[in-house]
Amino acid sequence: MGTTTFTGAVRSENGFIDVTKNTTTGAYTTNSTYNNDATIGGNVTIAGTLAVTGATTGIKSVVTITDATYAVTAAQSGTTFILSRAAGIVVTLPELTAAASGEQYTFIVGTTFTGAGQINTGATADLYSGFAILSDPATAGDTNTFIPDQSNDDTIDLGAVEQGWLSGGQITLTAQSATRWHCAAFLLGDATLATPFE
Repeated sequence: MGTTTFTGAVRSENGFIDVTKNTTTGAYTTNSTYNNDATIGGNVTIAGTLAVTGATTGIKSVVTITDATYAVTAAQSGTTFILSRAAGIVVTLPELTAAASGEQYTFIVGTTFTGAGQINTGATADLYSGFAILSDPATAGDTNTFIPDQSNDDTIDLGAVEQGWLSGGQITLTAQSATRWHCAAFLLGDATLATPFE
């Protein structure tokens, strides 16, 4: 079939797929897809390089967590999560793989905890690197920096006010390898500040 030109809108109820046909075997290879699944708001997958010559506008997803437990998925990379359950939240990250490098998630302490808030890695072999800077807003100059030793730290535990469970803190996690999540955290606490890494 040759080139087809449409003067009106082209509609599909089941997406669009661009393919290449192998002239020897007749097998098709998918180059790109556009999925109009209403549950995900449309999803574009491109196997090759995407070149954009004009301006682009990207809007990151924001998810407010109010459940006691929440499992983050790899497909949510780039999402900002608001931790908004004072009684406590246990978040579990996706398990790292060799292909996971570059996944990134941001967590904002949206409400002061009264129960433990935790962010656990998806496997005990997946550990934290990086840092957490804790500050006491009630005491000028009371700031401390904590660094995971990367031997067994697979939990960020905001289990007490000393560990940074006050509203306003932020944690950014980036998959730096198949076994490490890099943490850049700026947290707010009180009293004798303590490490959130466990």
